[in-house]
Amino acid sequence: GIRVYAVEADPLTAALAEANALAAGLADLVTVECGDATAFDVTRVDAVFCDPARRRAGTGRRVFDPNAYSPPWDFVTGLAERVPRMVVKVAPGLDHALIPAGAEAEWVGVDGDLVEAALWCGPLAAHPRRATICKEGPPTNASCIAGVPSLHEGDGVRVHQLTGRGTAEAPVGPVRRFVYDPDSAVVRAHLVAELAADLDATLADPSIAYLYADRATPTPYARCLEVTDVLAFSLKRLRALLRERRVGRVEILKRGSALEPERLRRDLRLAGDQPASLVLTRVAGAPTVLVCQPAT
Repeated sequence: GIRVYAVEADPLTAALAEANALAAGLADLVTVECGDATAFDVTRVDAVFCDPARRRAGTGRRVFDPNAYSPPWDFVTGLAERVPRMVVKVAPGLDHALIPAGAEAEWVGVDGDLVEAALWCGPLAAHPRRATICKEGPPTNASCIAGVPSLHEGDGVRVHQLTGRGTAEAPVGPVRRFVYDPDSAVVRAHLVAELAADLDATLADPSIAYLYADRATPTPYARCLEVTDVLAFSLKRLRALLRERRVGRVEILKRGSALEPERLRRDLRLAGDQPASLVLTRVAGAPTVLVCQPAT
């Protein structure tokens, strides 16, 4: 029911937007203009959604400097002072230092992949940081997982949201029975400490976002593995252990390790019929490998 004014610099994209509005039966509510968004009079509107171009025209190459976006970053963030409500779609790798004061920054993950981020400004900002996780699965009436309410969107998709200030630090402790690998959206939102509090978990290294706990708690915000062995990294020792366990297939996870997973896989010379998960990480600064199995 709202009237939308769309401004797009690329003529083809503008034409497609106009055709989409017509096909959706919204031509009477959507006006598409091919032009410069920085010249649009925003005093005419109550809210702005901005999706700045992050690829160079003509080459399609990604632009990593926000001031090279189109429109540029200083114009985009300045909109927050000119309109009551603003939403900006941004790259998931956006530096937290560029987030405007008072804005809510949200990172979105879909089935384990970090797909996008957005800034919500004015009264649209509810929390400083938010991680939104979308997972396939039948809708249920479950109200809470790991202490955080779950939202249900559409058939076969469940949406979970973790919020916080993004400034807390998780406690540090030893490696424990279970290791959690937080979703990338949680890590990018700087909400690992909030997740640690929900799971009664700790870090084993203050700079590595793996969490450790004494029990396995179902959560949509992290994958959980049971730790069977903890080794100071040594290719010879690891190879001998996997041979003893008859491990022939491994998945390799890593944070804080310079090792290349595919090269390590070749160097292990696996020969067996059992699977295992290897977590390459650091514990108290020391290179460490965790041998794991799925948590039950």
